[in-house]
Amino acid sequence: MKKYLTSLLLALAAPVAAYCAADAPSGESNDKKTYVTVHTSEGDFTLWLYDDTPIHRDNFIRLCEDGTYEGVIFHRVIKDFLIQGGDPQSRGREPGKGYGDGDGGYCVYSEILPEHFCKQGALIDAKLGDDVNPTRMSAGTQFCVVQGKRFTDQQLDKTEQRLNDWHRNYLYHNSRYELMLENPELSKIENGDRLNAEARAMAEKRYAEEGPVKISPERREIYKKVGGTPHLDGSVTVFGELVDGQDVVEKITLMPTDDNDRPVKDVVILSTKVERK
Repeated sequence: MKKYLTSLLLALAAPVAAYCAADAPSGESNDKKTYVTVHTSEGDFTLWLYDDTPIHRDNFIRLCEDGTYEGVIFHRVIKDFLIQGGDPQSRGREPGKGYGDGDGGYCVYSEILPEHFCKQGALIDAKLGDDVNPTRMSAGTQFCVVQGKRFTDQQLDKTEQRLNDWHRNYLYHNSRYELMLENPELSKIENGDRLNAEARAMAEKRYAEEGPVKISPERREIYKKVGGTPHLDGSVTVFGELVDGQDVVEKITLMPTDDNDRPVKDVVILSTKVERK
């Protein structure tokens, strides 16, 4: 999803730059749920943050409470897909400029859980691709809200095939990463063929052990009746969902955009409010 600072690539080799939940304020007390209302120039929407993705939850709370998002725009908006914001550099709002490189200078460890998926309204991370981000860490400050679309069974069958192709690709890149960690010699150029062969073999073994990716009947019904972006399932961290303001998100996705998918009329985050109730 877009491009980010080179420092994020370096963090893959030395993930000490990743944000730690211990450094953030607790987002939960006395079994209360955490909600964030995002006030934008086009209206407000409210997100519920999941408790079982605590690193992303606490990171998002900290960013909202310290004013990181104030004045930032939704720099990437795609009809029937999502809205994406959180690049601190976009606060400059330079006309015609494409944003998406800024991530706050850090990344967040992935919290990809099988029970969460990219239905309409899902709050998800933004990240680099598996080829350069084999552990699927999230860009520190950026986030997306899914709009998506409704799917037919035939379309979901094709999506399922794509999910399996992409999962095989992920297993390959993740295997390369793990092999290089175990044996740094494999990272040398002269050992490239050996590394690739071992990674392919390791990935295929893991894929055979795990079995193919399937979209469950229950999830299919949601994608057919409500909608979403099923092709992202299993590859991004879903750390919350929209509970109010779907009409505002849809309105934003329908706005005219330039070649960078940036709305011609900037959609600005005016403020955010965190509540626990």
